Amino acid sequence: MQPAIIICNLPSNLSKPLFEKILSANNIAWKDVILREAPDAPEPSQEAFVVLKKQKRLEKVLIQLNECEIADRTLQATVADENVIESFRPSKEVSPVKPEKKPETKVSADENVIESFRPSKKVIPAKPEKKPETKVSAIVDGVEIADDTLRIPFHSLGLSEIVQSNIDKLGFEATTPIQALAIPPIMKGSDLIGEAQTGTGKTLAFAIPMIERILPQTVRRLRGLVLAPTRELAIQIKETFDDLLEGTHLRAVVVYGGDHIIDQLIEMHDGMDILIATPGRLLDLRGRGRLRFDCAEIVVLDEADRMLDMGFMPQIKSVFGSFYEHPQTLLFSATIPPELRKLTGVDIVDPVFVKVGYNKLTPLDTVTQSVINVSLDDKWHGLLDILDHEEGPFLIFARTKRDTERLARKLIDHGYPATRIHGDISQADRLKALNAFRMGRYDILVATDVASRGLDIEGIAHVINYDLPMAPEDHLHRIGRTARAGATGKATTFVTNKDRRSLKQFRSVLGQVS
Repeated sequence: MQPAIIICNLPSNLSKPLFEKILSANNIAWKDVILREAPDAPEPSQEAFVVLKKQKRLEKVLIQLNECEIADRTLQATVADENVIESFRPSKEVSPVKPEKKPETKVSADENVIESFRPSKKVIPAKPEKKPETKVSAIVDGVEIADDTLRIPFHSLGLSEIVQSNIDKLGFEATTPIQALAIPPIMKGSDLIGEAQTGTGKTLAFAIPMIERILPQTVRRLRGLVLAPTRELAIQIKETFDDLLEGTHLRAVVVYGGDHIIDQLIEMHDGMDILIATPGRLLDLRGRGRLRFDCAEIVVLDEADRMLDMGFMPQIKSVFGSFYEHPQTLLFSATIPPELRKLTGVDIVDPVFVKVGYNKLTPLDTVTQSVINVSLDDKWHGLLDILDHEEGPFLIFARTKRDTERLARKLIDHGYPATRIHGDISQADRLKALNAFRMGRYDILVATDVASRGLDIEGIAHVINYDLPMAPEDHLHRIGRTARAGATGKATTFVTNKDRRSLKQFRSVLGQVS
């Protein structure tokens, strides 16, 4: 698609035929041009702003129209100092992109000078710095698995047409190791314990086979139950299921504490095939007589080690004591401490053990971290300095939904290609934003911690903690969005005076910072 052009204060003596020829020299159609008045444009009136929108940056050029002679179609042009148009902001009709400064340049009067302003068609994708390829190790029931079997095309798994189509829409072509090893035994009905670090695609590893096993059922009732330790993770899992269930007859619902139970009861009223829940809210609904889950056929414990750390083991045991028959049980965790292993043989019967590791590397090993001490007033300028001098794509974390909206809007208003996601954005809009970010339309994604768990986008080069997270574990999950599966990446954390009290608890996860 040809970049759009905004022309401000077009000189009256520049005719449309001549202007069309100038555009044609740049392979730009008249329909792609927006004409408008710019009240803060410099004098004289024969100066025009030309803004060429590129995918990754905004090239601002001020053309001084010294002479227009329609008879012989000549144009003398001088590229003036960009500082003249510093106050200019792109129209809302054009997707904003990041400004880049250009040195002062002089060009000749020949009409072919317009060639100098033609945007390059070459787009250089931003990728994180790569270390030598990290060897993946995997063990299934004590047997080491060959590395070349750990990444296979989704098309080779024999999935249903509708699920495969939805996976294609999400842009996933091949499995991650945990997906390659977990999906086949789950589809066969086996219990499974999966041990893999954060950011390896565990959600798809259980969501895809759960849907495949439930899909043939035409009568709606609760068949799949997913337990998650936090509201944010539960929402993230629900959104993944929604993506995979598009166009099917199945329905997923999420319930969690800290929100109005009435709204969740309304959601449950139309029935569900899959329920994602935090343990406390699940048992609360059962205690009120508003939910029965004793006939669930497949049960997932996601981030089971974190549930244990948060004291949910009594609730988990209560849940497993509720089933009439033993459901297919899947446990996924970054680590498997002894307390979780006690479930084996009682609540988890003869499970397949899958363990995937990347040379035991964690985000602390693969992410180059920096901490910047700033005042509240200087934090914004510090962010712009990173965006202007570092390679993207960037994932920026803000603390609240309101902060996310405000920061994304401010970036857009300053000409940066940004979008945002948080819990109040509809699933359709969220998916649209993620796909646009994944495809490179936006170089910046601003998010709350809702996005820090389960977000699967390759190639994020730099994670920026604009606001300090609530807990060290959240910091690890945030920076784990870069340096995925053995790659390397960067993370920058801004620390203000108000953050200093809580900074001590983050020292263990800030690594060797620069």
